Amino acid sequence: MDLGIAGKAALVCGGSRGLGFGCASALARECVNVTLVARDEGRLQDAAAALRALGGGSVQAVCADVTSVAGRAAMLDACPAPDILVNNAGGPPPGDFRSWDRDTWLAALDANMLSPIELIRATIDGMIARGYGRIVNITS
Repeated sequence: MDLGIAGKAALVCGGSRGLGFGCASALARECVNVTLVARDEGRLQDAAAALRALGGGSVQAVCADVTSVAGRAAMLDACPAPDILVNNAGGPPPGDFRSWDRDTWLAALDANMLSPIELIRATIDGMIARGYGRIVNITS
C-alpha cells in the first residue's frame, strides 16, 4: 500500500518492541526514514536491524529515555525535523491502580503525558512550517 509518505522522517519512541515496533515497521515498509528510540540498547539494535532488513527507508537507532531532558535532546539531535512523531512509552505496572502510590502515578504521567507534550512542543512548529505533520500518541 502506498500511503504517500515515502521519504518523510519519523521519530518513533519506544520503538524496540510492541506497538512502537509495529508502527516503526509499518513506516519503514512505506520507505519512511525512521529514527527508532528505546532505552534497552540490545533490543534497540535488534529492532533497528530488523527494520533495515525490510529494505525501506533509512533507520537510525537512538538509545535514550523519553522521560529525561537529555534523552529528548538526544532524540531531537538525531531527528531534528520529524514529519511523523510517534509518542509511545511504557505505562504504569500492571495491577490494581488502587495500590499505586503517588510516585508510580507521577512516573506514569511523566512518561505518557508530560514527555509527549514536550516532544510535541519541540516538533510542531517545524511541522506547521513544512506544511506536513502527523503526531500519534500511544498510551496504556
